[in-house]
Amino acid sequence: VSTQSTWGGGLLKRLGTALHIVQNKLILQSEQIVGSETNVPRTNSWVVDQKRTRVGKVFDIFGPINHPYIIVRPNRGVDAAAHVGKKLYIDEAPGRDSKWKRLRS
Repeated sequence: VSTQSTWGGGLLKRLGTALHIVQNKLILQSEQIVGSETNVPRTNSWVVDQKRTRVGKVFDIFGPINHPYIIVRPNRGVDAAAHVGKKLYIDEAPGRDSKWKRLRS
């Protein structure tokens, strides 16, 4: 099963399945990570649903290295409960975050 797919011209990397809501944050069980730690998402990475709607950002990562849990802080106005049981993704559209980081520095 591939953990990457292209929709709308950019790359979506499957992050995991939303399991619970704790203190207004989504807890995801990640896909099994094979290979190096470069496959682990960075904190503050944008998390999107299948339609590329921004759900929130990666807040923290914990648990076993090869199958971690991920805490996602939802954006304001996002109903976190609507995403429980659904797969969420990291949007790896080229240039989006790197351009923002260059502007800030």
